Amino acid sequence: MKRRIPRVRIGLALLGLAVGGCDLFLPPATTMVTLVPTSGVVGTQATIVGTGFGGSQVGSEVSFGGLEAAVVSWSDTSITATVPLLPTSEGDSNVVAVAVTVDGKLAGVGSFTVVRGILYVADRGMIHVICLASPDGSDSFDLTSLGVAGWPQWSPDGTKVAFVRDVAGDQEIYVVNADGTSESRLTDDIALDQFPAWSPDGTEIVFQTNRDGNYEVYVMDADGGRPINLTRHPDFDGWPSFSPDGTKIVFYSLWPLGVHVHAKGEAAPTLLPDGESYEVMVMDAEGTDITNLSHISGTDWFPLWSPDGTKIAFQSDRDGIGEIFCMDADGSGQDNLTQNPAPDGGPAWSPDGTKIAFISLRDGNAEIYVMDADGSGQSRLTNNDDWDAGPSWSPDGTQIAFESARDGDFRIYVMDADGTNVRRLTSETSGYPVWTESRWLPARPQL
Repeated sequence: MKRRIPRVRIGLALLGLAVGGCDLFLPPATTMVTLVPTSGVVGTQATIVGTGFGGSQVGSEVSFGGLEAAVVSWSDTSITATVPLLPTSEGDSNVVAVAVTVDGKLAGVGSFTVVRGILYVADRGMIHVICLASPDGSDSFDLTSLGVAGWPQWSPDGTKVAFVRDVAGDQEIYVVNADGTSESRLTDDIALDQFPAWSPDGTEIVFQTNRDGNYEVYVMDADGGRPINLTRHPDFDGWPSFSPDGTKIVFYSLWPLGVHVHAKGEAAPTLLPDGESYEVMVMDAEGTDITNLSHISGTDWFPLWSPDGTKIAFQSDRDGIGEIFCMDADGSGQDNLTQNPAPDGGPAWSPDGTKIAFISLRDGNAEIYVMDADGSGQSRLTNNDDWDAGPSWSPDGTQIAFESARDGDFRIYVMDADGTNVRRLTSETSGYPVWTESRWLPARPQL
């Protein structure tokens, strides 16, 4: 993805030294300013406290990381401005310089940490809106316009959000900036276009669609251009996602059990029994070399790459009940990780790939568990008589966002990665939190 190069303001070269603690290089009239809060998501309203700003904004401005910020209020000692569209690449925090210029002169400097926020779906009756919240719950705002929206997914650099909007019963893929600006429609077809997933470089989006009479895996440019059918298969293909290096796409597909798919779509008979089964498949990013990875009687679906791309977690009922399995990226080494007589699903890899959070019904209701990547060390994180589900890890792996109905209605919560320090993030009816990659289908009705 081509990234816009921000316009650098006069004095920012000196400002970088000032923020780093070398204030010897600042112009004599420049003072350090205080920001409240000191960190937040794109779109946060931050107050800059200092002196000598003047009575009005005329001839003056505020910039964050070299990008001019929209000013909400301005006085001689206090300025409130909205944090502009700055990247949080791969979820990493972004410490940027803040500059106040008055009549073209640098009047105050400071710093602000831009963090990756938590996306969620707010349920407002007939309206479902994609929202963005600061991880500490201090601020939240609507990203999308009125309508029915869902399935939000962060772009790799954190400047955009892809999502699905229902348009008179037709589902289309949209994208919006992380500050809520420039919402645009990417697909325009009388069909269901669903489950968008970004390429690692942010230049493409893969998705499933039934525009050809059955579900197929398509890919398109990030602006909606050049949609291409990658699978061209007469039965179901869906739930696609790019490998972390962008060279492969994993998905699941309904195939005859007696057929193993090889390069260029040729088929060769095997000794498996007759019938059809959902199988985990992989192909090159261009749609070539489609290969059946799971290749076993039973339902194998909802595959999810490990952060390093060497493993694929997926759900399977091959042992008679829904379990979480994991295999090497080439399909070898398929192991049942959960091995429990109750259903388990919704795996979510920790950012370092060492742990997997998941949903389990082993306690009679949906609870969130965590285990080591090899299935050992399974422990329960939530302990509640109602629904707890949808774990999504923080970028640093220290916290987990999730949805819960423990207060009588669905809300978004955050807890430490060991299940402690649980706090509620939203007050309105809401669900499907996405902090880092999150791909799961709730058993309850969709928001």
